[in-house]
Amino acid sequence: MTKRLSIIVPLLGVILIAVWVTASARRVPHEKPLAAPPTAPYENSIAATGIVEASDRNYNLAPPVSGQLSTLYVKENDIVHRDDKLYTIDDREQRTIVEQAEANVVKARATVQTAQANILTQQANVNSATAAVDTTKATYDDAAQIAARNEGLHQDGVISDQANITSAKTRDADRARWQQTVAQLKQAEAQLHNAEAALSEEQANLQTMIATRNQQKVLLDKMTVRAPADGKILQVNNRVGEYLSSTSGTSPVLFGDTDSLMVRVDVDEINASHVLSGSTATAMLKGDSTRQFPMQFVRIVPYMVPKQNLTGSNSERVDVRVLQLEFRFEPPRFPVYVGQQVDVFIQAQERAAK
Repeated sequence: MTKRLSIIVPLLGVILIAVWVTASARRVPHEKPLAAPPTAPYENSIAATGIVEASDRNYNLAPPVSGQLSTLYVKENDIVHRDDKLYTIDDREQRTIVEQAEANVVKARATVQTAQANILTQQANVNSATAAVDTTKATYDDAAQIAARNEGLHQDGVISDQANITSAKTRDADRARWQQTVAQLKQAEAQLHNAEAALSEEQANLQTMIATRNQQKVLLDKMTVRAPADGKILQVNNRVGEYLSSTSGTSPVLFGDTDSLMVRVDVDEINASHVLSGSTATAMLKGDSTRQFPMQFVRIVPYMVPKQNLTGSNSERVDVRVLQLEFRFEPPRFPVYVGQQVDVFIQAQERAAK
């Protein structure tokens, strides 16, 4: 019995090992992927990645000045039109400055009106002085004629010395009055010139006040950021009460025109020489190559930039530079979102270098 067991047990072990080896060597079927990997639709093509953008690129609408966000007029997916309000920075201080500038303009206008009234007064004084000069000049001319005539009659012995002296004194007095009115006219004209100069100065000051007021109004208007064109609100990054910086890298509102979309494609520099202007391209959604759409060539950005949209591949290098291309497409029936990454195949006349 013992001999039989010593033979049977090893045989059973050998059989079990053979069964285990056979089962281990059997090929286990792999599950099919949920979506087929992307394949190039062209015989010669360049593979690249792209980011969906609005048709006129995305607008990062940062505030022109730093301040607290006081009013937010929009939310994501809102359709806005050109010059519609998007958000407002706290403008209470700036409104006070504008009100003060308005008061300065009103004050300057009143000063100009006073200067204009003063010119009218001085012009009246000049007219009065001119009339006085004419009157005294006429009186002097009459007295001079009488004095000259009496001088001749006195020499002929017709009139007395007293009458001759009296006419001469009258002439001299009238001449003095005439000269006095001439001096008064010159003084009135000088005062008129001073008034005109003062008016010019006040008018210049008024223009300065108006320019300052307008400048402050522009600053006030800039504190309300408006839509630069028709489009859709893509993202709102801040809430009322938060402080916004004009130098921040993240804008409070991201805006763009989504009626037609654009893909910004990054082509590695090793393939850049194979890209031709006007090339045809096809984009596919990440993870679903069945959802693809054709794109129309727009332009090649002629300056290479460092690669930013990394895919996570082990073969990817952060020091790679890329050539950027822009393609436009009409939104397909399936949803495509701004900011979405897509696989892109660009048709090439010759096979790209590998």
